[in-house]
Amino acid sequence: MRLGTSLPISRIVQPRALKRGLTASQRRYLSSAPLSQSDLPPAPSASGFARLTNRALISIYGRDAAHYLQGLTTANIKTSAPSSQSGFYSSFLNAQGRVLQDVFIYPTDHPADFRARSRVAVDEDPSFLIDVDKAHAETLRAHLKRYKLRAKIALRIIDPGEWDVWSTWSGDNADSEHSSRPEPAEIGCVDTRAPGMGTRTVTYNGQRPLTTTGEEQSVETYDIGRILKGVPQGHLEIISGEALPQESNIDYMGGIDFRKGCYVGQELTIRTHHTGVVRKRILPVQVYEMDEKRPETLRYDPETTIQLPDATQNISRVNTRGRSAGKWLRGVGNIGLALCRLETMTDVRLTEEASQWSPEHEFKMSWQREVGGEKELKIKAFVPEWHRNRVSVRDMHRQRNV
Repeated sequence: MRLGTSLPISRIVQPRALKRGLTASQRRYLSSAPLSQSDLPPAPSASGFARLTNRALISIYGRDAAHYLQGLTTANIKTSAPSSQSGFYSSFLNAQGRVLQDVFIYPTDHPADFRARSRVAVDEDPSFLIDVDKAHAETLRAHLKRYKLRAKIALRIIDPGEWDVWSTWSGDNADSEHSSRPEPAEIGCVDTRAPGMGTRTVTYNGQRPLTTTGEEQSVETYDIGRILKGVPQGHLEIISGEALPQESNIDYMGGIDFRKGCYVGQELTIRTHHTGVVRKRILPVQVYEMDEKRPETLRYDPETTIQLPDATQNISRVNTRGRSAGKWLRGVGNIGLALCRLETMTDVRLTEEASQWSPEHEFKMSWQREVGGEKELKIKAFVPEWHRNRVSVRDMHRQRNV
């Protein structure tokens, strides 16, 4: 696998439903058959950069663009001076408060000649680029068009190769607050979703970011680092139309402004924030064979031959019958992301009630393989330190408001 290029279809395990209508070669990449050592991407280095070929960009511009997006996104947009705002993480919800897409939004503040040459916009009206999962770019464009009504805006999906999304990270800047910002002439932002996520940059016409660190790495290797940090992304991990923003950690990752005015899907999100308890969250997990020792730390093994299940596989306690402890979402090698009941699978305490968790408890997934019959794997959830820190900050703010 050549660095800087993507596989025909990501070899990270994906939902079975996506296999319909694919060629035999594409289905082979999505199968649950064990991958050889050469099939698994290497772990990311401490510093590096990657072109995110699984992302697409939607251009939106016009005099009403800022006000229009303000009524649709969970993050706050400066409607009075949008060009003074750097890029940021956000999401779009449906009317029921379920996540449609998690995105980055980049206000574009550049001279008129640059805007015209790069087709960001043709005049000085507010202009934005929306960085979205490539597989659902058309779905998001249709959602945006649905609410356009009489707003003076223009929408288009950027053609492949016209613009590229890059991530650059450095081991010297593990704290996202101190990550290097994009150059003034670039479009992008610091990726504040979790410490160590680095900088996100959008470049025009095949260019690389002006500042890079380390060697170029593949998008599959980038995804391994992201999963190890517990950062979900895209419709396969934040399941479109089903996932709730808080359960998907969009609040922890800075994608929700709970003080802004009305937007589509706000009611359930705000009510959960002020009166509810978020009992499930997406966490990084490690899978291991039933006869193996439980891992103490989260570690990616590129030499594993473990078979992973399809998405949405149920997680339950070993040797115990009862309600589901969680749901498997997506993985590569021996690691992945799962939606976990916090007080069942981890030591996180949400209320004063007695927790169901015990350090002796182990959890498993059981499923029927297309070839080979029933398969079982044990699975352990890990709570990232940045999760615990943001729980403490949330509790402190709630105590102030009591």
